[in-house]
Amino acid sequence: EEQGVGVGTRKNNNITGITMVKFKGSSIVPSPLCQGGGYGGNDYSPQPLPVIIAGAGPSGLVAALTLQKYGTPFVIYEQSASEKLCSDIGRGIDLSPSVINILEKELGLSHKLDAAMKPYEYIDVSNMDGKHINMLRFKDMGERKRHITGKRNFGFATRSKLQYILLEALGLIDRDGLIKDSPYGTLRCGIAVTGYKKMFGNFVQVQLDNSMKVKGSALLAGDGVHSYIRQCMHTTQRDALNFTGQEAWWGTTTVRPGSALEQELLHIAASRKVQGYNVGLVVLGTKKNPGSFYANEVSRNVYTWSYFVKSKRSNADDDLIRRGGKVLDEAEKQELIAMIPSSCKVLQLFSELTPTSDMNRSFVFDRTSDLPNVDGRGRVALLGDAAAHYYHPLRSEGSNKAIVDGYVAAMRLASAIMGKSKSDSSKSKRSPSIEWALIGFDSDKRRKGNTAQVKKACKYGQGATSNSGYTCWARQTHFKFMTPSKMIRELCTSDKSNTRFVSDMMKELKPYPKPARITARPDIPGSSANESVEMDLSKTKSFNEEDVGCNICFGL
Repeated sequence: EEQGVGVGTRKNNNITGITMVKFKGSSIVPSPLCQGGGYGGNDYSPQPLPVIIAGAGPSGLVAALTLQKYGTPFVIYEQSASEKLCSDIGRGIDLSPSVINILEKELGLSHKLDAAMKPYEYIDVSNMDGKHINMLRFKDMGERKRHITGKRNFGFATRSKLQYILLEALGLIDRDGLIKDSPYGTLRCGIAVTGYKKMFGNFVQVQLDNSMKVKGSALLAGDGVHSYIRQCMHTTQRDALNFTGQEAWWGTTTVRPGSALEQELLHIAASRKVQGYNVGLVVLGTKKNPGSFYANEVSRNVYTWSYFVKSKRSNADDDLIRRGGKVLDEAEKQELIAMIPSSCKVLQLFSELTPTSDMNRSFVFDRTSDLPNVDGRGRVALLGDAAAHYYHPLRSEGSNKAIVDGYVAAMRLASAIMGKSKSDSSKSKRSPSIEWALIGFDSDKRRKGNTAQVKKACKYGQGATSNSGYTCWARQTHFKFMTPSKMIRELCTSDKSNTRFVSDMMKELKPYPKPARITARPDIPGSSANESVEMDLSKTKSFNEEDVGCNICFGL
C-alpha cells in the first residue's frame, strides 16, 4: 500500500507510549448529513476519517474551526504542553482585512474578536537619539476612515487572546481553561506529528512521536518553521533556513501605577497633547544607534514590545516560533540592557522593569525556497510557517497568511469530504476529490506571490536594523510624512494576495455542492457526561486501489 516513507525524529522525546486516542465525553462522528452512509451515501464507511492537523497555532485552529462549521471531524496534535497554548510573550498581529472577514463573517467570531483585538488610537514615532518624528492620530480620524473592513477599526491582536477565542469557539476548552473534546474533534497536547506515509487509497497514515500510527482523510501541517512534515515532504531537496543577520527581543510588561515607566509614558502622551497613555510606540534606528523598537498596549496597563537589532551569530533552534525562542535569564537581560542607548529612555525602562520570565530572545530567519506545499499524492498540505512563506515578523504578513492558509485548505477539504450531492446525481453535482482540493490549494500563483513578498519583507526587516545613514534617513522621512489613512492603505494593499487567494478558492468550488453549515449540536452517541468513547484510529478500515477506483474522483 505504501508509495514511500518519510518519518522525522524528535529530540528530547519524553512522551510515553499511548495506544488509544480517547475522546472523553464525546466522540468524533461525521456530520448528520452523512449519518448511516459514509461519503456520498456509500454504506461501507460508517464515518469519514478525521482530518489530522499538526499544530494548534492560529493556522491549525482556524482550519479546525472551519472544518467544524461544516461537520468535518478532525484531530489536532500539538507538541507543546496545553498550558503553553495561550502563553505568548510580546507577540501580536496587525490583522488584515481578509483575516478579519474570515474570523467575523465566515467563522462567526465578530463579538469574540472584540476581546482579542484592540484598535490603534495613537502611535508615537521617534528615533533612538530621542528625536520626535511624528504622531499618528487614528482616534482623531472619522469613524469610517478608521475601518479596514465592515465596522472593524485598524487594530492589533495579541496571539494569546486570539488563541483563546479560537479554542473557545471550537469548544476545546472549558470554563476553567482546561482542554476538553468537542462534538467534531479533539486536541491532544504533548504529542508531535513526526512524519507520514504516502499511502495508496483514501487515507494518509501519520506517525506520532509516541510510536503510535493514526490514519486520517488528510493531513494539514501547521507545525511551524521547523515542521517535521515539511522535512518528510522535501527529504531530497535543499530547504535550509536563511539567517537574516538579526535577533529579536520580546517582552510583555505590566505598567505599575507610580512607576518610572508610567511617568515616562504619561510624559510622552502629554507632550503630544494626548490624554492617558494608550499610545503605541515606534522608535526608529539611527546611524549612531541602529535598531528598531515597537510597543503596544494590549490591555489596560499591559504592553507587549519587541526590539530588533543586528546580530552576527545565529542558532536555528532559537528561531521564531509561535511561543517564542529562548526565555531569558538574568545575565541575558543585562546583556540587553547594556546594548540599549541611553538616549532611548522608554526602551531602557521597558527592559529593566520586565521580569525575565516575560522576555525572550530569538534569532530571525526566513525561507525563500519555492518548493511545493502539497505532497504529490494530494493528501498532505503545509500551512503558515511550515509552508514556503516564512516571513520576517516585523510586517505581520506571515501570521495573516497562515490564518488564510488554514481557512482555504479547510474549506477545500470540507467541500470534498462533506459536500452534499443534490437531487441530480450526475458527476457535475458530486463533491470534488480530496486530492483535487489540496493540489489546487498549492497554486503556482500563490507560491510565486509568497516568494516575492518574503523577499520584500526581508528587505524591510534589513532596513529596520541598518546603520546606513541613508537608510536611516529614508525610514525616518517615510514615517515623518506617514498619515493614519496611508498606513491603513498600506496594510490593505499588502493583503490583496490573501483576498485573491480566498476569491480564487470560492470560484473553484462554485461548481460543486457546498457543504451545509452545522447550526446545532448533533445528538452524538457517547456525548453524555457519564459516557466515554474510545476509537483506535490505527485500526480504521482502509481501502486498496480496487476499492477506491470508481469513487476517488468524486470526493472520498
